Amino acid sequence: MVMNITDLIQSPQEREELKTIHIKCEIFLEESHGLPLYKNLSTNYGDFQKVKVRSKKATDTYVDTFNEAFSEELFNLHQRAVFANGYESFEPADPITEALEPFYIFPVNGYRYMYSAEVENSTHDYKHLFDNLFEQFGNNGGRDVATDLLKFSYRHERLFEGIERGSEIIIYNLPCYYAMRTSAAGDYNDLLTFISETT
Repeated sequence: MVMNITDLIQSPQEREELKTIHIKCEIFLEESHGLPLYKNLSTNYGDFQKVKVRSKKATDTYVDTFNEAFSEELFNLHQRAVFANGYESFEPADPITEALEPFYIFPVNGYRYMYSAEVENSTHDYKHLFDNLFEQFGNNGGRDVATDLLKFSYRHERLFEGIERGSEIIIYNLPCYYAMRTSAAGDYNDLLTFISETT
């Protein structure tokens, strides 16, 4: 049963969950300037969910090149990162075919992030470009050009600007994040008000 935010804060447990976000995600709440981050997550999750960040096994030319470009940030960054979007670029999954639905996400303190102003979905946006680079310059030359392109196109400051413009936000260096089902939470500004009042 999906609840709305006014129902969500009625019990001590739910108030404690909002307090957890207030305390453990305070840096994100400040850096995002009140703008939400969205991610499609499993329909099996609860309305409020702690999500462990697990290393993904999938790899391809793009993932390998991305990891090489940002190897100084984190080993295998692409597989160990969380990819999310602001309202402008978020595309809800079809829950019937994908068993996913939209959640607001709240990275825990200590997270790091990056985004490119021109990228809404890195896997999709770069695939064609990388294929052309590797075809034109060969495997090694294409990888060098692609690595440099990635290094210089990503920013690590002013998170709210990336969210506001609809960039894909890549969040890393975190063991977990908190998620709240958007249909349960309702209006994000109201949710932030309830979170800020749980001191």
